[in-house]
Amino acid sequence: MSIRALLLAGILMSQGCALAHELWIERGGALHTLVYGHELSARAGEKALEYKPENVKQAACFNTAGQEIAADFGRGFPATLKGDCAASWFFTSSGYWSKTPYGTRNLAKNEAGAVIESWLSLEGVKRIDRWGAGLERPLTRNLELTPQDTPLNLRVGDKLRLTVWHQGKPAAGVSVAYFGQPRGVSDSDGHINIRLRKPGLQHIQASLELPLNDARADKAIHASSLQFEIQ
Repeated sequence: MSIRALLLAGILMSQGCALAHELWIERGGALHTLVYGHELSARAGEKALEYKPENVKQAACFNTAGQEIAADFGRGFPATLKGDCAASWFFTSSGYWSKTPYGTRNLAKNEAGAVIESWLSLEGVKRIDRWGAGLERPLTRNLELTPQDTPLNLRVGDKLRLTVWHQGKPAAGVSVAYFGQPRGVSDSDGHINIRLRKPGLQHIQASLELPLNDARADKAIHASSLQFEIQ
């Protein structure tokens, strides 16, 4: 299994999870819940899987101006955010991973023995439920996807125009996927267009590998998802 597959499969879980496992945010009124499992899967009983609450590092609620507003962060399992959020954000990390001759272990390379390669996994997920111009800009300094205009009025077959950001700046050469299917990389201005091909909850993912000057891993793998609903 590739590093990218392991990241998508195991960002919150122990080794051995399937690639179909994803993070997403479910909304019920003012409650936003971080879910891990088989997104849009028909496999009964496997939609939601347990994850470690301590892997959820941050949750934040934003208004349409892109300003963080007060909300209640439920730090157990599942992690929740309760507030009047135009956009909700969760940031997670399952820590350090090392690929060894004996399998992949959730350990830093200085703890895992003979290591072939190692990485730190970091993932954010953002859901947009109401639109305002403030959401055209990134809400954090992590890897993040932002629409260039409201995505909420789009329909199946429409094109979504996105900007990829990292550390508050447009990021070029970032891989972007739609429901796990690669759709290209961001251009020199951080832009990429994605054709929406199904109704309901949309799930767009970005991933970026960067060298890590750290005795515990060779690189950091950043992942970020953007979610919203269309008719």
